[in-house]
Amino acid sequence: MKNKISTSLVAGLLIATNLYSTDTLETITVTSNAIETDEKKATFSTEIYTKKDIEISKSKDIYDFLASQTSVNVMPNFGNKFSQSLDIRGYGLENGNQNLIVNVNGRRLNNIDNSPQLLASIPLESIEKIEILKGSGSVVYGDGANAGVINIITDKKNSNYIKTYLGNNTSKGGVVSLGYGNEYIIANAYVDYSSTDGSIEDINENKDENYIKNKNFSLVFTPTESLELSLGRTYSNMNTKYGNPITLKQFNENPNKTSSLTEQYFSSYVTTVGARYDFNPNFWIDANFSDEDKKSKFVNFNSESKYNYKTLSSTINYKDNMFKVVAGIDGFDGDKKENGNITTKKNKAAFTSVELNATEDLTFSTGFRRENIEYEYKPQGNTNLKKDHYINAYDFGVNYVLTENQSIFANYNRSFQSPNIDMFFSKDYSNFPLVSIKFNDFIEPSKVQNYTVGYNNFQENNKLKVSLFRANLTNEMFTDPNTWESTNIDKSYKYGFELYDKFLINENLFTSLNYSYIISKIDRENEGNGAYNGKKLPGVSKHNLTVGLGYDFYKFSTFVSHSYKSSAYALNDFENRFSQKQKHYHSTDLSLTFTHKNLEIFGKIQNLFDQNNGIWVQDDGIYPVNFERTFYAGMKVSF
Repeated sequence: MKNKISTSLVAGLLIATNLYSTDTLETITVTSNAIETDEKKATFSTEIYTKKDIEISKSKDIYDFLASQTSVNVMPNFGNKFSQSLDIRGYGLENGNQNLIVNVNGRRLNNIDNSPQLLASIPLESIEKIEILKGSGSVVYGDGANAGVINIITDKKNSNYIKTYLGNNTSKGGVVSLGYGNEYIIANAYVDYSSTDGSIEDINENKDENYIKNKNFSLVFTPTESLELSLGRTYSNMNTKYGNPITLKQFNENPNKTSSLTEQYFSSYVTTVGARYDFNPNFWIDANFSDEDKKSKFVNFNSESKYNYKTLSSTINYKDNMFKVVAGIDGFDGDKKENGNITTKKNKAAFTSVELNATEDLTFSTGFRRENIEYEYKPQGNTNLKKDHYINAYDFGVNYVLTENQSIFANYNRSFQSPNIDMFFSKDYSNFPLVSIKFNDFIEPSKVQNYTVGYNNFQENNKLKVSLFRANLTNEMFTDPNTWESTNIDKSYKYGFELYDKFLINENLFTSLNYSYIISKIDRENEGNGAYNGKKLPGVSKHNLTVGLGYDFYKFSTFVSHSYKSSAYALNDFENRFSQKQKHYHSTDLSLTFTHKNLEIFGKIQNLFDQNNGIWVQDDGIYPVNFERTFYAGMKVSF
């Protein structure tokens, strides 16, 4: 069966050792946009990282990798390291995750409320490839794909190894990975654990300790050459404590101290079932279903929310030398239970996407999606409240191959974001502790017109991607800090420049670079009586850079990376008037690895130069993040 699950192991940025055994860069097949496409011929902006890119970074977890290696802006969500905010193309740290779809093997990780996607439940070692689509993806992924899509593909067959590490602040972790496969069956088991005693202390000398436990079991059965069946079960449990914001004086003198800690517990249990049938090499159908039970509990406040998410997707696919087409349906049914009240959000959609190779050098693509979103609020003892929307998405793209190594592309994408349930309800606290909740009728879905043009240059020793983009937004959603009610920005826009480069200097020395220049502005916002007009969106850095340098000698390999983000307005500063701005961000990481046969010994220092970083949410309201030097070392044994 051909291309059943993407298992591309093509190396992106590799070196000539027994672990990284190639000294050339090759184009990679992009699978995230439903139609498989060579990245050189893609009609949209892409950023792709392979398993060996992940291995060479020696990142501690997926958040660490995204923050230090990619163009994704990653910061702990109000100090929470397990549930971090994600942003690309200037949607801001507060709402960026709502405008970005994150998928794992086709399962949507976005929540129906304001909570960021829980990437901590994905063990980094299990990831085969990460594909980032920027300014595209709305036809296939729908609601929320305004900025783009992060598609994470895990191993089809696990490697067999044991890994363990220790670090400062009594950090420790371990991984056991087992995989077995033959002509008919692939069976995997994976256990991942990490914990730390923390370094931030409250007035009662409690520390921000945390732990995370992930377990995964999966089975792929191929009874015939044409049929593939899959079944998986994932368990995640995590507990974290994080500090309240501190003043600028405290931040500069001792960021390790806070007034109190917030303790939060997460659990997630996911069952996935999938099937694919190939009628012939050019025609196949597939279907996937997932069921997730998730719980979030704030221990300090004895507040608990329970979620149940069901996702179903199915596509029918056809391809030949000139023409590729996919048509599909998908559905999402999510509910949240909190304080006896139940809120549901249901998405149902149909879509089709087409790619036409008009000539050997000219490729066109187009797609259309129609989606229905329904909300229902079921308060105890009151009448149910309902609302729904019908929204369309479009995509048009073209790619022209200039030479064997060069191509240009242009893409227009219309996307949308419906309100999450926290934004869709207005809360009246005038009779507190009785809180009345009603549908927030003035909240409208946001709609975005994305324009991207780009240039690709792929050589044996260099991979260069350059793109220019602009996004025109109608009804961009945000929470007004003056009223704490969610509302719309009538008109806003974003534009910028993106540069992505991987360069093999020689067989032992290589570099990587990711830079983005982003301007994000509010054009018109009526609710603020014009106070926000012409202002920059808070939490968006103009300059964002990650750069890396690797060198190999004998059985050793070393990699140093640096991440930089320029200063920005504090998260709630929509009027751009706070006396304190978000400080620029600097962090340098250094790793060293020794490899001999099946043994790997590694170590990494994060924030090498002990930079004092934080997230500003207001004047004298700062969450310290990555504010001190940390380190860990360990070993990995393969068998």
